[in-house]
Amino acid sequence: MRNKSKEKFNRMIYVLWCFLILGICVVSCNKIYNLGNEEVEKNLNKIVLEDEYIPELSFNEKRYIPAYSNLYYKSESTYIYCTVILSVRNTSLTEDLYLSEVDYYDTYGTKLKSLIEKKNKVRPLETKEFIIEFKDDKGGSGANFIVDYSAENKLKDMPIIESITIGHHGNNGFTFTSNSQVIQSH
Repeated sequence: MRNKSKEKFNRMIYVLWCFLILGICVVSCNKIYNLGNEEVEKNLNKIVLEDEYIPELSFNEKRYIPAYSNLYYKSESTYIYCTVILSVRNTSLTEDLYLSEVDYYDTYGTKLKSLIEKKNKVRPLETKEFIIEFKDDKGGSGANFIVDYSAENKLKDMPIIESITIGHHGNNGFTFTSNSQVIQSH
């Protein structure tokens, strides 16, 4: 009787060890697989589309977004330099946006730079951000962005396009947003 119970006990220990090892393998493989997927997803967000992959786009809109790369402080000759983030948020659950133009202009209306080279796809609920560093003082207090985007059909859920200005003076920091305004739609 003792041998049978000892043998039963040994089998149970063996089965538990097998389950433990199997569990560790599953968890490890799952972590490796998920890490790989996260990397793939991050890289997918940086894909620039070639013309052959872009569907026919019948809706097009252009928006103006104010940006404040520097603000006056105490006088018109003293400035506080700021970081500006342009945020393009696709609020649709089902429709893609296609950014064709994201340009940054200074106070005098001179184009300083294009922030994209080719059309960029913004998937449902995805956000694209473009950053103007606080060291980039060329924009001035009247800087702005022009964003041109398209979609396959007239959008039911319009995107949220805004700039966020972030700055500080001494120990005090501040942040404010500026909403976009439609300047062209067809």
